[in-house]
Amino acid sequence: PPLCPVCRGMVGADRRDPLCGACWQGIDRIVPPWCRCCGLPLGVEGLCSVCRQRRPPFAYARAAARYGGLVREAIHAFKFGGRRGLADPLGDLLAGLGLSALPGAAPDLLVPVPLHRRRERERGYNQALLVARRLERAWGVPVAADGLVRLTATAPQADLDAAARRRNVRGAFDVVRAEAIAGRHIVLVDDVLTTGATA
Repeated sequence: PPLCPVCRGMVGADRRDPLCGACWQGIDRIVPPWCRCCGLPLGVEGLCSVCRQRRPPFAYARAAARYGGLVREAIHAFKFGGRRGLADPLGDLLAGLGLSALPGAAPDLLVPVPLHRRRERERGYNQALLVARRLERAWGVPVAADGLVRLTATAPQADLDAAARRRNVRGAFDVVRAEAIAGRHIVLVDDVLTTGATA
């Protein structure tokens, strides 16, 4: 019988394949009000204290759920456990925010954060691309899978502090087709937003 990749329980009623209903319902979702810039939950509309002190290099960010507990387990199974099927429910979490959660007009393109060729070959897929494809179907916004390329195989970001994360990814990416991206509203799609260093 199918088992949930997070709790290892039976996948039964109210399930969101491959997650069981209890894990799907137990995800700590982020809802407004949130910081206009980084998307962190706030008690009131506006900017969080971090974004007021130092604006990130991106216009805005949104996350569907807090990273921890069930979400952390699901993302680890997705990224490191080969559970590609988790792209659908994780993508649905983001899609559920709706285009109205993004400031301004609908985006022109979704650009997934690329993996280095070696890491993608080892994993067998790019998890950000799979989530972007789910958003493409839900929102009707095209994916530019070849918009960026990862030039260097950087160390994993998980064990690094904010400054080390910025150094780790500096110069790691390049735009492949500048004419397809220049002057357009682009949503960069990734699986986890921590410090925003990748963006």
